[in-house]
Amino acid sequence: MKLIINADDFGFSKSINRGIIDSYNEGLISTTTIMINMPYVEDAIELWKQNKELGLGLHINITVGIPISDNIPSLVDNNGVFNYIREWKNHNFEYIDVYKEVKSQIEKLKQYDVNIDHLDCHHNLMNNTIFRKVFFDLALEYNLPVRSDNKYARYEARENKIKTTDCWCSDFFKDGAQYETILKYVESNKEANSIEIMTHVGYIDEDTRKRSSHLSREEEINELKKLKETGFFNKYKLSTYSDL
Repeated sequence: MKLIINADDFGFSKSINRGIIDSYNEGLISTTTIMINMPYVEDAIELWKQNKELGLGLHINITVGIPISDNIPSLVDNNGVFNYIREWKNHNFEYIDVYKEVKSQIEKLKQYDVNIDHLDCHHNLMNNTIFRKVFFDLALEYNLPVRSDNKYARYEARENKIKTTDCWCSDFFKDGAQYETILKYVESNKEANSIEIMTHVGYIDEDTRKRSSHLSREEEINELKKLKETGFFNKYKLSTYSDL
């Protein structure tokens, strides 16, 4: 089995960046995905350059912060900041706006001389049909593996011969962020050839506390350490999307 443990939100804050890198160096995660429009991308890239075996993907973000591209009216408010809307499923994005912004994010990450490990997205945007169309169109255009966060997206990826995992676990989050969650999930899917476990590891400083609602990141690190103590990582070698 190829087991991928990914840390979302690289680049969001310095404390999250360091928590991700420390988790990688302790053998707790194998990939991370960067929010390329966030304030601490340069810090994240400098840390990654010292740890290039860490798979680095793109955490596509069109909901938080300032976009990379201009003239994308269906994505931003009157101040040019991404709209944050609770329910994305039926939101009326314009295809050309989403395509322009996501392509710009991919190109910006490539400017750092990165072989992009895979694509995933922030805030469950795969529920939106316009976003999902752009997501797969650009995965094909750039020949990139993707996270498929439901069976329909996984089917669509494979219909288009886009690499993805057999299973994706989002349960290691908030109340579910306990090492037993991963043990049970992997055991119940042990016939799978590949699994991704999503995490949000990181440290919490005042900047992160002010800008993020997810503050149990250090608890996730501690639970992954407990998982390591069980001998789990001796049984399951960590992989990246590039290994698929």
